[in-house]
Order: sequence, then structure tokens, then C-alpha cells
Amino acid sequence: MMRKAYHEELDRIAESLVEMTHLAASAMSRATTALLDADVHLADSVITADADIDARREQIDLLSFDLLALQQPVATDLRVVVTSMRMSSDIERMGDLARHVAKVARLRYPASAVPRSCAGPSGRWGRSPS
Repeated sequence: MMRKAYHEELDRIAESLVEMTHLAASAMSRATTALLDADVHLADSVITADADIDARREQIDLLSFDLLALQQPVATDLRVVVTSMRMSSDIERMGDLARHVAKVARLRYPASAVPRSCAGPSGRWGRSPS
């Protein structure tokens, strides 16, 4: 019974990491769009949403500390818990980077932070269609 609860907690940590990764990826995508399109409302939403990413990291850390203290994992399980904590830290920093990009977009508003001359031949960002 104890082992089942332990593995359920490991699964919760893994699920939280996946959710956190999706949040950070979305934040980075939206921050990039806000930067390129001078979208201050999108930038503000990225800045606000960073608190959720930070809260997820704290939740993962607390779950991990509980597992370490109460279950004393060894070998592979210990590596999984420690790696999860390191991953949550890195993902949280990605969210912070997205927040920073969004702040740059907001500071430059109403102008775009990236000059239109840097856009491709079609006037769009990114690679032009081949």
C-alpha cells in the first residue's frame, strides 16, 4: 500500500512537470508574438501567467521534499526525484525568460521591439515560404 502511494506521488511530480513545460512553452510563444507584433495585452498576460509557473515549481519542490523525507528513495527513484527538482528549476527559468521578453515588448509599446526591416521579404516574421 505504501509503495502504491509512493509511485502515485512520483506520477504527480511527472504530471506537474509536463503541465509546467506546457505553460512555459506557451508563455515563450506568446511573449515572442507580443515582442514581434507589439501586442501589449498579450505581453501583460505572459507577465501575469508567470506566477502560475512559479507556483508549479514550488509545488513540485514541496512534493519532492516530502518524498525525500518520508520515503527515502534510493538509486533510480532518488535520481528521478532530484532530476525532477532540477528540471522544475530550469523550466521556471524559461518562464522567467518569457516574462522578461514580454516586459521588453511592453516597454517598447506602441513601437515594435524588433524593426520591420528585420522581417522577411513577405513582411512576415520567420522564414519565407520556399
